[in-house]
Amino acid sequence: MITVRRDTTISRISQPLTPIAVDRASQARTFAQHGSLFVERAIEGDFIAAESYLRADSVMRRTFDDLENASTATYVIGNHRNDDHFDFEHRAVTWDPHSALRTTTGGAQSPALGLGHELVHADEAADKREYLATTFDAAYDDKEERRVIVGAETHAARTLGEGTRHDHSGRVFTVDSPTAFA
Repeated sequence: MITVRRDTTISRISQPLTPIAVDRASQARTFAQHGSLFVERAIEGDFIAAESYLRADSVMRRTFDDLENASTATYVIGNHRNDDHFDFEHRAVTWDPHSALRTTTGGAQSPALGLGHELVHADEAADKREYLATTFDAAYDDKEERRVIVGAETHAARTLGEGTRHDHSGRVFTVDSPTAFA
């Protein structure tokens, strides 16, 4: 079971894999199990739409397959604050299913691609991910962001007809669905 506080800091995760409850602002929330991925029920419909969309790309399909069949759990928690990130310590992705990204070169990316980006972080071996995340990179902030953006994210963006990035920057904007980017 994990507990998520109002600041979305996860305070405890225990194994084995089980559906979990979240206490956020005194409202119990539950998670739906997708193999080893646990998705907050409030965003499950958006997650399913994003997963279906991203599976059109071979690299993202492999990422979902890896995480759904992993021996450890990964959690996907929704928010509506334009805040997508992966918490390395607790294996939790925070995702806003309506927050798209305008790249610094004028392209656009869907919220689904933002989810895919964060899941690629989760799919990397912890020791390699942590090393890369602490190695500075001027354009991408760190080598871990470079690995994800130049690799899986760019591959998926090209497959799906979305904009690509050449840095770890951009401007967020709101869309109606997790697969929208225009």
